[in-house]
Amino acid sequence: MSTTERTMTRTLSVTRKGNVRLFADVIASAADWSKTVLRALRNRRALTHICELEDHQLFDIGLTRLEVERAMSQSGLLQDPHALLPPHARLRGRRAPWGQSRP
Repeated sequence: MSTTERTMTRTLSVTRKGNVRLFADVIASAADWSKTVLRALRNRRALTHICELEDHQLFDIGLTRLEVERAMSQSGLLQDPHALLPPHARLRGRRAPWGQSRP
């Protein structure tokens, strides 16, 4: 086998591995994007249910109607409205009631 043939074989091998890695990266990016969109849609649906609560119920969970409506109106269809809620409300949702920690 000549030097040229060995070089060509190595080049083709590297190119195929590069194509596989590129394909894997594209698939991973698509999966991440789809997870983000699904999370945004799920949070939008949850916020829609929160909009149906009465004012005193919103007050109990630390929100006002204005904050909820602003988050819904300022976020796009595929954007997560949860990110537009005030930080104190987002952090409250991460804590378990009665001081219990989540697993």
